[in-house]
Amino acid sequence: MTGIASLRTQAVLEGVSEADTVFGGKTRTWIQVASLWVDLKPNGVREAEEAGGPPGLVEKAEAEARALGAARRGQRLNAGGPVWRVTAVTPNRPKPGRMILHLERRWA
Repeated sequence: MTGIASLRTQAVLEGVSEADTVFGGKTRTWIQVASLWVDLKPNGVREAEEAGGPPGLVEKAEAEARALGAARRGQRLNAGGPVWRVTAVTPNRPKPGRMILHLERRWA
């Protein structure tokens, strides 16, 4: 179990905002949902292939943070380096009031 002092990395949780354009299309922009402190733990790297694309590496990690009701799958986490994609959110882990963000990023 980790204490509050283990949340040492400041990160920004971002979500997508869509707006209609004057030409009838849509524009997508990443906007800040929250600023939070996380304990970022790497989970390893594996090789993966995209359908019709070249093989690449997928790096996985978990980030423990204080619980945040606005955290969702499909958002992204910017922790001062390459941006992580949020693949799942596990609330009340490792204890009530906390959450685990399951993360991944792809390297071409």
